[in-house]
Amino acid sequence: MRANNLGVEVEVHPTENEKTTDHPIASMLMPQPPRKPRIRNVLILAIMGAALIGLSVRYLPSFFRKPASNVIVASGRIEGREVTLAPKEIQGRIKTLLVDEGYQVKKGQLLAELESNQLDAQYANATANVSNLDEQIKQATIDVAYTAKNTVASVVAAEAAVSSARAHLEHSRAVLANSSAEYDRSTGLFQAEVISKSAFDSATMNYQTSRADVTASEKDLAQAEANLAVAQASLDTVGLKKQQLRALQESRRGAVAQLAMVQANIDERQIFAPADGTILSRPVEVGDVVTPGSPIFVMVDMNRLYLKVYVPEPEIPKLKLGDEADISVDAFTGRTFAARITKIYQQAEFTPKDVETKEERVKLVFGVELTFVKPEGLLKPGMPADAAIHWKATTTESGPK
Repeated sequence: MRANNLGVEVEVHPTENEKTTDHPIASMLMPQPPRKPRIRNVLILAIMGAALIGLSVRYLPSFFRKPASNVIVASGRIEGREVTLAPKEIQGRIKTLLVDEGYQVKKGQLLAELESNQLDAQYANATANVSNLDEQIKQATIDVAYTAKNTVASVVAAEAAVSSARAHLEHSRAVLANSSAEYDRSTGLFQAEVISKSAFDSATMNYQTSRADVTASEKDLAQAEANLAVAQASLDTVGLKKQQLRALQESRRGAVAQLAMVQANIDERQIFAPADGTILSRPVEVGDVVTPGSPIFVMVDMNRLYLKVYVPEPEIPKLKLGDEADISVDAFTGRTFAARITKIYQQAEFTPKDVETKEERVKLVFGVELTFVKPEGLLKPGMPADAAIHWKATTTESGPK
C-alpha cells in the first residue's frame, strides 16, 4: 500500500522489472532463468577447430598435390587363377572326398580318391605280362649263352679236325709218293728177275695201301670241313637266338611302358592339390562316376594372385608388359605389395557396371592384370585394392629435351 499526493492509500502491484530491481530479497528468493553453457560451447568449438586444422594439415597437401607424371593410379579387386582338378585318362567312381568348398588346401594335399575295377584288371594283366616276358628273357638268355658256348666249342673242334685231316692227308700223300716210287722200282726189278715175287707183292701191297690211305684221308678232310661248316653255321643260330632275345627285351620295354601307363592312371585315382589354394567348387559327390576331364574340384591358386584394374584408353599406350606396380589393400594399412603387368587386354570395353557413378561407367577402358610377385599368403581373392602403376616415358611421350 502506498499513499498518493492526496493522502489516500492506493494498492499498487509492482511490474516484473520492479520485482527484480526493487526487491532484492524477493528476487533472490524467486527462481532464476538458467545460464547458457558458454564455457562448454567454447571448448567444443576449440576441439573442432583443432581437428579441422589436423585434417587440413594431413590431407590438404595430398589433395592439392599433383600426382606423379609416371604413375597411373587404378583400383580393382584381387582375383586368382582358377585350376580345374579332373582325371585326365581314367574313368572311375568317387570313393572319398576329403575337402569341400571354401577349404584352404596346401600343395600336395590329398583331396579325393577314385576307384576303378577296370584299372585294377589292367594293372594285373600288365604286371603278369611283364613277369611272363621276364621269364622268357631269362630262358632265352640261358639258351643264347649255352648255344654260343657249344657253337664255339664245335667250331674249335671242327677246325682242329680239319687241321688233323689235312695233316693226315699230306702224310698219306707222302707215303703214297714213296710207295709209288718203290712200286715202280720193284716192278722193274721183278721183271728183270732181280727180286723175288714176294718182294714185288710187298711193294705192290704198300702202294695200294698208300693209295687207299690217301683216299680215306681225303674223305676224312672233306668230312671235317663239312663239320666245320656246320659248326660255323651254328654261329648264325646264335645270332638268330640273340635277335630273338632282343625282340623279347623290346617286348618287355613295351610291356613296362604299358604297366607304367596303367600305374599312372592308377595314380590319377588320387587327386592332390597342385598348389596352395582355396577350393571354389566341388560339383561331385561320393559315388558319382567321373570320366576323363570331368571336374572334381575347382580351386584358385594362391601363388598366382593378380589384381584386375581398368585403365582409361588414353593411358594404355604408356603401359607395357613387365611394368612394375605397388598395390595396397585396406587390410594391411601402410604396406604395399609388389606386382608386374602380365596382361593388357586387347579389346576395349566400357567401365564395368559395378563402378559407382554413371559418368565413370561410360568411359572406354582396357583391362590390365597386375600379378603379385610375392602374395606371401596374406592376400585373398575378392579383396579390394589400389594400384600405382609405374611406367617409363619414351622419347615421344616425354618430348624433346
